[in-house]
Amino acid sequence: MRNFIDNIKNGGIRRVILLAIFAIMLLVLIIIAVIFAFSQFHEDYIVSANGRQTLGFRVSYLENAIFPDNPVPSNLDFMMSYTDFIEIDTRFNANFSQEMDIYYTYQTEKRFVIRPMGFADYRFVFEDIVVLSESSGSATTSQFDLPTRTYEISPKDYIEKYFYFVADQARQMAAENVIASGFRGFSAELLINFTYTIRVPEFNINQSTTHGYRLSLTTEVYNFVSTGTPNFEWQTNLAIQSRGITLPMMVSFAILVFVALFGLLYNLKQLAANPDEQQREIYDILKKYSHEIIVCDKPIDQTKHELRHVKEFEELIKLAINLSKHISCYRDDVKVEFAVIVGDYAYCWVMEYENDDFVPPATSKSDATSEKTID
Repeated sequence: MRNFIDNIKNGGIRRVILLAIFAIMLLVLIIIAVIFAFSQFHEDYIVSANGRQTLGFRVSYLENAIFPDNPVPSNLDFMMSYTDFIEIDTRFNANFSQEMDIYYTYQTEKRFVIRPMGFADYRFVFEDIVVLSESSGSATTSQFDLPTRTYEISPKDYIEKYFYFVADQARQMAAENVIASGFRGFSAELLINFTYTIRVPEFNINQSTTHGYRLSLTTEVYNFVSTGTPNFEWQTNLAIQSRGITLPMMVSFAILVFVALFGLLYNLKQLAANPDEQQREIYDILKKYSHEIIVCDKPIDQTKHELRHVKEFEELIKLAINLSKHISCYRDDVKVEFAVIVGDYAYCWVMEYENDDFVPPATSKSDATSEKTID
């Protein structure tokens, strides 16, 4: 604690600021890692949506003596010769697991087709498409409803088109002298389709449903045949769709953690270090060369050895290595003395210090005992 205070007094405010910055940086990274880990193991978060079309119809007959009720009860089949007009209702609603920003489009399409009899439903020789209505909009809700829309259709208008087509086709065959072997004639149908599309960009929802009726125009007795799909179901697990961590993200995160941890520990070490550079140097020497240095309880006897001072401790290292000598160490209240004895000479490196409380670390248990005796 004393070293912390001394270092701060000696201009260590900058290191304190750096220490705080790296500590905050490391804390933020830890919080991010915890949040990410939690997001990978939280309970499933299901987002769902469903939508449904509801269709209805009413058939109104021409005024007659047999069928007094108008519209005709829907449980009956219907006769084209009596039909005056048909009303078709459409309604759409959707439910969402939570409130969402919803974008919708709607389109009603009327399609008149003529096909050769005996051919597949998707084969036709004439097609006329009319868009009756279309709209779009947006809403923020969890329960979405569009009001009921009603469309009136007169089948007789299309039967007249069919008759015109058949007559003109027969005229064309006669004019071109074409023989149609096995030809069974044509049939005509009217298809009414309602298409609703729901989009929620936030959750990547893009669902549509197309539903309608198909009416035969070339049969006396007819009914309403449903086409398309009246509803949709959608759901997703946001935990599954959450973005996974990539290798570049892992590398970047590891680098940031290393920088923050290194900066924190380095500045912490600098603040905890002895503010006296000479004392730090003594500590470093005794720790680094603990196996090569012998700590003595008495200084060099100058009556037996002539002192020769070297400028750097590394010079003693060179001498000790080249001559296979040990380095001796002695300390008192004012200095630490390192020496290598070579014959009548004692090569010394002396470090003086002002702090009376400074005690260099012992290089071994015996050294520690020896130093206590000296003190």
